[in-house]
Amino acid sequence: MQKRSFLVVTMFLIGMFLTGIYAQTITVSGSVTSKEMSDPLIGVNVLVKGTTNGTVTDLNGHYSITVGPDDVLVFSYISMQTVEEAVKGRKVIDVSMVSDTESLGEVVVTAMGIQRQSETLTYSAQTVGGSDVNDIKSVNMINSLQGKSAGLMITPNSTGAGGSSKILFRGNKSISGSNQPLIVVDGVPVMNSVSGAQVSSNYGGERDGGDVMSTINPDDIASITLLKGASAAALYGAVAANGAIMITTKSAQSGKVSINVSSNTTMETPMVLPEFQNTYGVSDNGTYSWGEKLASEAPNYAKEFYRTGFTTNNSISLAGGNENIQAYFSYGNVYSEGMTPSNTYRSHNLNSKVGFNVLKNIHIDFSAKYTNQYVKNQAAAGFLFNPLTGVYLFPRGEDWNYYKNNFEVYDESRGCNIQNWTNTGLQQYSNPYWTLNRQTPITDRHRYEFGGSIKWDITQDLNIQGRMRYERGEERWQHNLYASSIANLYPMGRMKDNRYFSDQLYGDVLLSYSHTFNDFLVSATAGSSFTKSKTAHVDLWAEGTQFTSPGNGNIYYPNIFTPNNYYGNMSVVGKNDNWNTEKRLNAVFATAQFGYKDGLFVDVSVRNDWSSALAYTESCSFFYPSIGGSFLLDRFVDMGKNVNLLKVRASYSIVGNDVPVFMSNLLYSLQSQGAITPPENAPFRTLKPEKTHSIEVGFDGTFFQNRLTMGLTYYKTNTKNQFFSVAAPYESGLRNRYVNAGNVQNQGFEFSAGWYQQFNDDFSWSTDLNLSYNDNKIVELVDDLPNGLTLTDFGGAKIILKKDGSYGDLYVRHIMRDENGRPMKDETTGNPIVSGDTTEDMIYAGNMNAKFNAGWSNTFHYKDFTLSFLIDGKFGGKVLSMTEATLDGWGVSKRTGDARNAGKVVVDGVEFDPKAWYTTTGASNFNSPYANEFYVYDATNVRLRELSLGYTFRNLFGVGKNLTAAIIGRNLFFFYKDAPMDPDVSAGTGNGVQGVDMFALPTSRSFGLNLKLNF
Repeated sequence: MQKRSFLVVTMFLIGMFLTGIYAQTITVSGSVTSKEMSDPLIGVNVLVKGTTNGTVTDLNGHYSITVGPDDVLVFSYISMQTVEEAVKGRKVIDVSMVSDTESLGEVVVTAMGIQRQSETLTYSAQTVGGSDVNDIKSVNMINSLQGKSAGLMITPNSTGAGGSSKILFRGNKSISGSNQPLIVVDGVPVMNSVSGAQVSSNYGGERDGGDVMSTINPDDIASITLLKGASAAALYGAVAANGAIMITTKSAQSGKVSINVSSNTTMETPMVLPEFQNTYGVSDNGTYSWGEKLASEAPNYAKEFYRTGFTTNNSISLAGGNENIQAYFSYGNVYSEGMTPSNTYRSHNLNSKVGFNVLKNIHIDFSAKYTNQYVKNQAAAGFLFNPLTGVYLFPRGEDWNYYKNNFEVYDESRGCNIQNWTNTGLQQYSNPYWTLNRQTPITDRHRYEFGGSIKWDITQDLNIQGRMRYERGEERWQHNLYASSIANLYPMGRMKDNRYFSDQLYGDVLLSYSHTFNDFLVSATAGSSFTKSKTAHVDLWAEGTQFTSPGNGNIYYPNIFTPNNYYGNMSVVGKNDNWNTEKRLNAVFATAQFGYKDGLFVDVSVRNDWSSALAYTESCSFFYPSIGGSFLLDRFVDMGKNVNLLKVRASYSIVGNDVPVFMSNLLYSLQSQGAITPPENAPFRTLKPEKTHSIEVGFDGTFFQNRLTMGLTYYKTNTKNQFFSVAAPYESGLRNRYVNAGNVQNQGFEFSAGWYQQFNDDFSWSTDLNLSYNDNKIVELVDDLPNGLTLTDFGGAKIILKKDGSYGDLYVRHIMRDENGRPMKDETTGNPIVSGDTTEDMIYAGNMNAKFNAGWSNTFHYKDFTLSFLIDGKFGGKVLSMTEATLDGWGVSKRTGDARNAGKVVVDGVEFDPKAWYTTTGASNFNSPYANEFYVYDATNVRLRELSLGYTFRNLFGVGKNLTAAIIGRNLFFFYKDAPMDPDVSAGTGNGVQGVDMFALPTSRSFGLNLKLNF
């Protein structure tokens, strides 16, 4: 009995003891967010101080951990200040982490997707977060980085939603090749576009084929690394001669399922419109506005034409998994109604990523993505097929609403409706509502991506990885014109139905090793890659008069756009075009890094490419190396508490730039009715790839307890073996021949600085400034071009490259002057005399590229409020407006009205009749001779690029389930500009078409609301 009682008492005491122990442990949960951006932080280490008990935050920044009531939790995260929180019996602890502003402590995704500590890099590389592109969204996500990085130039095309953007690192390097950087997603290069179509002339009728950036959902982006120099991107070889943009997308992490919802809605209005005169009426057969003074002021027809556009950008993502499998799925949708009537854009984006851990040391990833884009009535610069010519040039005082509501009338002879307008005989001047409704361009684009990777961690220091991605692009472009379009150029209509197809298969294998031997670090990666790309297109194009017999007419019935309605397809393969292309690029590469005491690093990399584009030449192979070093002074010298890190770095590299296909073995052209045309150029059997030699030196540092960060880089690049054509000897029977010559030099500096100030627990301020300067020089050209190389020609204004000149030098027609510099008059007409358009006749008007670029961003946090703004500017450079020249020539500009009110135009003491002056110096169409010199403006401008005011409703739907709402604005106003339009204008992404306004769609000013919700 005593034993039983003893046993009962003993068990009771043990139970009480265990209960007391259990009572001493509690489960603490919460969320960890960035105080600066209010975003959840993924993968934050949460550790009980002094123990190994810990966890990490999930995709929503949530965590849960069992602790004692008197324990202390330590929260640590890369680039954030470590936070310690005493539990004190609390069960919910939310933490807001503050950036230590030390980007030099970050893990950076470099070329080939290799992760490196930023302080070890020997070149400039900047990482920006996903919030930089998804807080104030642009339909093309890359536009959200305007003004946010030194040395990065982004100029969106004037084509609205779905359009592409010109991206430039450190100036133009290649004369005939691409100057765009390589786009890399999750370490793998992606296909930039399906068709490559771009606006390249002032004539009109061309289109913007889009780019890969507009297909990326900004809410899928975790981070972006900008590799600006050749050294940084050297491992990618020829395709990355102009740098690379490394995009890392979000992936799931172990933890519970999480859902994120984002919705962004903005309203758009024109930021800048031309200034019109509204007091002088119609003249010259219902065309120009050189008539008598109106009885009452005419309305502003441009304001009546544009509407308030709107764009919605919504996305939802679902992520979750455990230690063996992780999955991420997202769907994004964009719908936009542009500022021009009938312009719509729609896109759907589906993305999935699944990762598996096998046998603890093998990781497998699969990804799939589908994007659909539909664009109707996308704007395009130029005089033809552009509704803005009719809008801007409409005769003052005429009945706008009549032509708006009656843009077509019935024609009995053809049995169909035809265009109704003040003058239907001019090609460059059509009823804008006819253009929108009866000349409607439609693009339907599909992109498919499938990829995967497998990584085997052979040992802790050695791993091997293989990756592969296949991309397929399909595009249909329809541009059918109804009968009577373009000054009756198409009396029975025109059918154009084109299909484009692009494929790219990429694969690589990388073997990586890294180990630390006492004070020495050795890290090396070697591998091989291949890229196989194919393009094809099928064109249906038919036009002509009414068919009566074979050889007489081509169309049976007007406005029926099917191949059965046409006697013959008129599609031809151009002299410089091919209906099928195929290209292969193989490479081997290696890179190694040697470190000493975490303070001295040396990088060496080599790559060799074999390109099928060099077939039939002396060698299909080209080799290039790079070397660099960095030295962290603070690791070897005590520089005091106010110097946290100071690094100097230098690098030198050589990178090739590939050439187009079929240059070494030119193909014959297949014309209509089976005609075969030989090439006009000689095959280039001595072809060599361009090579860019790059030197880069700089320093990076953090100071004053990591509150101040600074970086300065000087670079110099020389791109040699430029590829372009020159006239062939007459006796050869060919028109042109190709040469390797020339040397384009770019040198400049990039400076960035940031300051973070935590005033108290509730109020903080961070500011970042970036500056860049680039000087371009044509060191060498070729002796066969004594008058230089004309890069682009815009009707009397030419971009001409000359030795000792610069890339982007503008030469223009001008008025003739006497020996005293006074304008000369034609004695018969009284008109000014305009020069010719040969190179010898033209004068230099400046360079189209800005010398200095700057961006200044500020973010203020007060409790849960966030205010941020970005000011950016370009200083120097010129912009040409063919729009303003034509407004003058047609008598609709404010200048012409003011001149008529004054009764004369006085130029350098010489008087002219206003009409005589402006109809001569101004333009009447796309090929009229006019004095371009008067329509070249200073491109310097400073604007408020972005503004955001937001508030985070924390724990609105539970612990860590927040709603962030922000009022946002973009392109709100200019602090300064001289040009009558937005100087940051671009017709296309090709070389030499930036800074030229040809009835371009005006830049939009947008306001809206951004909502983010995470469950």
